[in-house]
Amino acid sequence: MRNKIISRLTLVCFILCLILGCQKQPPEEGRRFKVILVTDVAGLGDKGFNDAGWSGVQRAVEELGIEGSFLQSYEQADYIPNLSLAAEEADVVVAMGFLMVDAMNKVAPHYPDKHFIFIDGNIPHPNVASFDFKAQEGAYLAGIVAAMTTKSGILGVVEGMDIPPVKAYEMGFRAGVMTVNSLAMRKADVLTVVVGDFNNPSKGKSLTQTLLGRGADIIFQLAGNTGLGVLEAVKEAKGEIYAIGVDIDQDSLIPGKVLTSVLKRIDIAVYNVIKDVYQGSFKGGHYWIGLAEGASDLTPMVYTRDKIPPQALQWVDEARQKIMRGELTIPGTEEELKKFSPPEF
Repeated sequence: MRNKIISRLTLVCFILCLILGCQKQPPEEGRRFKVILVTDVAGLGDKGFNDAGWSGVQRAVEELGIEGSFLQSYEQADYIPNLSLAAEEADVVVAMGFLMVDAMNKVAPHYPDKHFIFIDGNIPHPNVASFDFKAQEGAYLAGIVAAMTTKSGILGVVEGMDIPPVKAYEMGFRAGVMTVNSLAMRKADVLTVVVGDFNNPSKGKSLTQTLLGRGADIIFQLAGNTGLGVLEAVKEAKGEIYAIGVDIDQDSLIPGKVLTSVLKRIDIAVYNVIKDVYQGSFKGGHYWIGLAEGASDLTPMVYTRDKIPPQALQWVDEARQKIMRGELTIPGTEEELKKFSPPEF
């Protein structure tokens, strides 16, 4: 009889678990607040996108005294299991990248008591703070600098993958080049190649060498870990050949050979949301942030400022002010670029 009672109780518990979704109890009191970042396939050490997100987590660790760790994704099939594992263990999960959209839409609803930060896209669930960046704004400024600095009149763009967050950079860059072509009566052309992988430095290097062979003297890398191969090719190139970095300040990786870097302050977004969750003031939703919010701009160009025409720097300052005042909208898609009219400075 006793065994039958135990068996029935076990069955009841099992059924209740299925009905309730086997949700965990709230973390025990006194347990350390924990954040886990899930990388895209490029992983930490890309000196760009993933490292920018991790920098935000590290700042939270230092300033809030929380615990922070990461899970490396080696292929897209890792996204759902990594996000699920992170949600099981952490209070806040940081999901890095547009390619995780489908995985996030599947995972986030199953963990309504956990908070997620999603970078580069919109996940319409109340427990997710999603961020898209007006990366085209900083890229527009870089386009002005590049078009005014090039000697050959040929600029290259190396993209990791053909996805919206990457194309936003390219379209903003092209708009900057268009502006210089219009104002300075120049004719700078932009050549774009797509690697198809954010984690293939050797292919990034070889495609960069192809662009250099076609006359490009400034290469804008938009390729994650693949972009490190772009920088290596530029470093080895002879003559006045420059790269433009992306996401974080990459100017110091090859001092004097990285003309500037287009900043995408993922670290600020990540840190601010972690802090909000920690203080009990989390607000989900979809946020667009750019130059006006301090989330997009150029580096100070400390190694290369003397190589850039003063007129270019003046136009960059004027463009920055117009963007911040809402007087200049920078295109982030091909359709928007077709309708773009270069401003007067």
